[in-house]
This record gives sequence, C-alpha cells and structure tokens, in this order.
Amino acid sequence: MRKFFAATILSTFFAVPILNAAYGGRVKLDHADGIYKVGETAVCKVTLLKDGKPLKGTKARMTIKIEGKEIETRDFTTTGRPVAFSYTGTKPEWVYFGFELLDDNDKPLSGQKVYRHRRKPTIVSEIGALFAPDKIHTEVKRPADFDAFWKDRRAKLDEVPIQPKLTPLECSTPGVKLFAVEVPALGDYPVTGYLAMPVDAKPKSLPAYVDWASWSPADADRRLAINRAQEGAIGFAPTWHGRPVNMGKSYYNYDKTIKINSGLVGINDRETWCFSGMYYRIMRALDFVKSLPEWDGKQLISVGGSLGGAQSVAAAALDKDVTLAVIKNPCFCEFDGGASGHTSSIPHSRPTLTRRIANGDRRPLRTCAYFDCVNFAPMIKCRTFICTGGTDELCPPSNVYTVYNAIPDGVDKQMFFNPAAGHYGQIDRSVAPHLKKLFDSVKIKPYVE
Repeated sequence: MRKFFAATILSTFFAVPILNAAYGGRVKLDHADGIYKVGETAVCKVTLLKDGKPLKGTKARMTIKIEGKEIETRDFTTTGRPVAFSYTGTKPEWVYFGFELLDDNDKPLSGQKVYRHRRKPTIVSEIGALFAPDKIHTEVKRPADFDAFWKDRRAKLDEVPIQPKLTPLECSTPGVKLFAVEVPALGDYPVTGYLAMPVDAKPKSLPAYVDWASWSPADADRRLAINRAQEGAIGFAPTWHGRPVNMGKSYYNYDKTIKINSGLVGINDRETWCFSGMYYRIMRALDFVKSLPEWDGKQLISVGGSLGGAQSVAAAALDKDVTLAVIKNPCFCEFDGGASGHTSSIPHSRPTLTRRIANGDRRPLRTCAYFDCVNFAPMIKCRTFICTGGTDELCPPSNVYTVYNAIPDGVDKQMFFNPAAGHYGQIDRSVAPHLKKLFDSVKIKPYVE
C-alpha cells in the first residue's frame, strides 16, 4: 500500500531559519509539494533577504544540480522581488536549486551570518523537487547469496547467549528507571546503550522503542530512552559503534576510540568492514529488548535517522517482530549509486573511494551490497514510515525513494517529502507533527500503576 504525502509549509514562501543571521531567503516551487511528472517544468522563485528584508542590487548566484551533479550556474542581481528559475524534468529524477550571495569579486559570501547550515557555508537558500518519484528505481544488483548470508549470520548470532549486563544509573525523571546496557554479540564490540522503563512495570505490559543512533563519535542518547519511558514504554537507545556508554564526551572520538577512517576500514571484505559488526548488534539489540519480561510481545518500534535510518531499515528487514519502522533520511542507500545515475551513499561518495572504484577496484561495492538498504527493502513486511528532503545532499532523496519503492507494494508504507528540508536535523523538525500522529495511531498509553 503506497501512501505519499508532503509538507504543507510550502503553500507559502518558506522562510529559511538562520539563528542571529543577517541573510536568508524565501523560496518556493510552483508545486508546493515539490512533486512533478516527467516532462513538467519546475519553477522556483526566490527572494533573498538581509535582516528579513528583500535585497536590492546585490549580486547572487543560482546553481542547479541534477542527482547531485551541477548542470547550470547563473549569476543575477536581486531586485527586491522574487526571481524565477526553472528546470524541465526528462526522466524520474531529483533537481536541486541552491542560492549564494556574491562579493565584489564574484566570490560567494560565507559565514554564520550567511549560511543555512555550517556544512553548506555559502548556501543562503535552497529547495529541491522530484520528478515521478514513484518511478525512481535502483540498478544496484542484489547479491545472489544475500538471503543466505543473512540467514547464516542470524544462525551464528543465535549461538551466542544474550546474557545482558545492566548497570543501574541515577535518573532525575520521576517514575523512570535507567540502566547502562552491555549485551554480547558477534564482531569486535557488544551491544551498548541506555535502557529506560517505568518504575514497577509489570511483566508483558509495555510496548518497546529502539532509537538507533546517527553517525557521530558520541555516546548514545539516554534522553531518547527516558522520553520513551515517560510515554509508558520500554526505551532502548543503543550506540552504533558498540563502545561503552557513560564515558564522558572526551572519550568518544575517531582518533583513539572509534577508529574507522571515515567508514573505509576493512571495506574490501564483508566480514571485516568496520560497519559489518553493527548489523550483528542491530539484531542482538532487538533480541535483548524482546527478552525483557516487561515487553508486551506485541509492539516493537524501530526509529532512526541518517545512519540510524539505515539501522532501522535493517531492523525491519531482519526481525519479523518489528511492528513499525520509522526511517528518516537514511544513509547506506545505493552504495553503487552510479549504477542508477544517482549519488553513491557515503562512504562511497568520498573522493578517496570514488577514485578507487573509477580505477576498477569494485571490492568495496561488492562488500557493501550486503548492507545496502535497497537490498534489505524487499524483506520488509511491517508498517513503514520513511521521510526525506529535497535539499539533502548527504543522503539524497532519490536514493531514499529507491528504498521506498523496493518495499513490497502490499506493505503498509508511507513516504513524507519536504522540498525545503535537508539533513542535519532539518527533516526531523519538519516531520515531527506527522510522527506524533503516527505514534498516537499505535495507541501507546501512558503507563499507570
């Protein structure tokens, strides 16, 4: 069952929120939902601002990218009124419009009073559109032994006793108990994270949430687990990297404790890749939650964004007991994006790896095909909610749609698309009201003694 819906905030101009910033922009598409048919023309209108007022006589630059590749730049002078740009889609694809302000030497301005986000230091305003997203499909080849590989992994993990170690922690939230967790798994590291639940919860009384962590050198977020417990549920927030929790901020870094070299360590082999063990931990984290006496045995909800989104895809595919998967702007969609004319997922989009692949070394592609969300998608049978944004250049919307479209049609699935939202928390804020309705629909009631 396919369900598409989009953000409604673009029925008027979208004001780019920039904290204490002098510059910004109002940008909109002639289709408020950002969705077009092949052959239609997407018209983008932008008004660039200073201190909230339209700029006049200021040099600016518009850039159009198709599937992440720059196809046109055009310099213009602001007039204080909306300036229109357009692109006609010739196939199912993603188009991105980005806007910069220029100095007297035609160099883009940058800095905190300019950019929308620090990862895009010169972008004042941006928006994206999709042409025929329901027809965006992947050309990534699923390994012939994909199912056998994961069946074998599951069998090997089943030989390892769960045997969790729970360490009670102080929790200032009334009515909630909190634990640091370590659970044996396979690979170099165990499952680690934070578990929270209502005090004095009865056996088989609570639904369970697993909130997967995004890719950063950080501790798991105990607040996520505590918030779930406040809602009357089991909350488990595991790390993605398996290092101990509650070690202090300085402990978590890529130099000493999480050495993965931007995700390239061991990437020539499916057993040695630095993210390979994470998938054992995904399965074991779900095993652990289901082993808790307080779990009701009915509702198991998987939630994550970015790398957490990729983990949520895998959780839904690899564990039949997951009842709802929330997948926000997931990475690891189409490692071999070039096969479909799309951007390759990180880390394959990094120059060091793209050069290797271009020179004929396809071992990284063969390795990561076993962990690609598009190859997990056909295995998903539970209710699924996915969201993505038109300005997400780290985990592009075309890649995300290939996953959505690969989920079997009989599955209850929904897609949320916001043309003006990108990565780095933007899609989270945009989708929050819709997620509240979604979680309300699973009828989780506050825990009552």
